[in-house]
Amino acid sequence: MKKITIILAFMLCLTPVFAQKHSVVLGNVSGSESQQWVMMLKSSILQGLTSTGRIDVTDGQSVSGLSSNTAEALVQLKETGAEYLLEAQLESINVETEYLNGKTYYKAKTQFAYQLYCIADGSTAYSNRDFHYGNSTQDRNAAISESFGLVDNDIKAMVNNVFRVTAEIKAINETHPKKGIVSVYLGAGSNDGVAKGNIFEIFKIMEVAGEKITEKIGEMKVEEVKTGSLSMCKVTKGGKELQDCLDNEIPVQVTSRPPKDILGGINNVLNSL
Repeated sequence: MKKITIILAFMLCLTPVFAQKHSVVLGNVSGSESQQWVMMLKSSILQGLTSTGRIDVTDGQSVSGLSSNTAEALVQLKETGAEYLLEAQLESINVETEYLNGKTYYKAKTQFAYQLYCIADGSTAYSNRDFHYGNSTQDRNAAISESFGLVDNDIKAMVNNVFRVTAEIKAINETHPKKGIVSVYLGAGSNDGVAKGNIFEIFKIMEVAGEKITEKIGEMKVEEVKTGSLSMCKVTKGGKELQDCLDNEIPVQVTSRPPKDILGGINNVLNSL
């Protein structure tokens, strides 16, 4: 059974938070290793930020006189209107060699650290330390280069954790007598960095003892990005619960979920063997 129903905003969210791009300045990228690798880290971070589609990125080098000191840089950036300052460190590179069957195998382990600061108040919005492996039979540098391959994934994970996309259900596209709501149109699209396969969590908003709380009732997956501000999503969990909420005018909120880093975790385990 298929039907398209326009949903009034007040039925869906008590205080709608519309998806928007956030501004991030990439500030000091440092490390005691060769400048070649520090610059590779910076390039990989910029690539990761840009590829999400959710961030307006500024290279700190383009900000006149931007200090490498975090506290000073935060004060300077308040005048620019930017929201966040991202800094990173290349903490260590270790390369081991192994001789097997007449060949030399190079194995690199590289450790990175990231800090994201809110410019308005100087608070830390995100802090993480990651390490990745690289392998090569060519030479030491080739192994190190390979270890940088997942840096953009680190940055994407940061963006998905910190900059969630919260949007309204604009219309119901398809329902099922037993499954409830099967698919919907979500008010977020390519302008918000939404892509096919993204997962959104569905929460119902309740008032308990005078306080508003949320309870997860399901999930939806982006099947097709229609426009800059609209996507078609398949409800993968909680279709009946979502139907009950809308039928009873219980407000709901739909928020993006960070992807599970299954592949990255597997790669690190395999490379560590």
